[in-house]
Amino acid sequence: MTQQSSIRPDLGGRVALVTGAALRTGRALALALAEAGADVIVHYHRSRDEAFEVVAQIEKHGRRGYAVSFDLADPTAVEASLRGAVDTAGGLDILVNNVGTIVWKHLDELTPEHWKMCLEGTLLATLYASQAALPALRASGRGRIINILDADADSTEPVPFATAYKIGKRGTLTLTKTMAAVEAEHGVTVNAVSPGTLEDSPKKPRLDKIPAGRYGTYDDVANAVLHLSGDGAAYVTGTQIKVSGGYLI
Repeated sequence: MTQQSSIRPDLGGRVALVTGAALRTGRALALALAEAGADVIVHYHRSRDEAFEVVAQIEKHGRRGYAVSFDLADPTAVEASLRGAVDTAGGLDILVNNVGTIVWKHLDELTPEHWKMCLEGTLLATLYASQAALPALRASGRGRIINILDADADSTEPVPFATAYKIGKRGTLTLTKTMAAVEAEHGVTVNAVSPGTLEDSPKKPRLDKIPAGRYGTYDDVANAVLHLSGDGAAYVTGTQIKVSGGYLI
């Protein structure tokens, strides 16, 4: 057991749902939650084979895994499919919203469809999944919502080539704080984990721009998510944890 894994909370007896869990960050988070003892619902949209491979890996850890597909931009589908999956799993304790649709176009080139795609794929996807999950999270008595953003989600700097995406993430940070205030009385915490540049990021700053001297890993992100999922973070809500090695703080 590594030093990192030894400090991870025990999530035995809990059920987690990770959106966008078939690939990359979502896959890593789903597997980390399973390693910590949680049963995991693996959401995917089109990556069916990859999602079922994640489920197989979860089951190798001795946990139950479930794959469920629905379009996060469709609130009716989200409510029906998410709640159906939660019923099958026997409840829900942890929701990780890990989706984001980005369009790399200059502000002048963004069409109404681009705006719709980005806002549905970030802000509204998080809202719809959270709304559908809240009854089960409240019933849990230890509900957690963790939204995966970006390290610059709170930045006011202009972003001409990713405007719609960044507005969606910024709006999701506001949603995170608002939901945290509303849900505290129901025993549900709502927080954000905001990664900086990861090793496989397509666009990277120079390494000397990052005070920690390295790019981030999925394990770095997973450690923050696991901390917020555990009992030790029961009084932590409405916050944003930046996993960026000191970059963009």
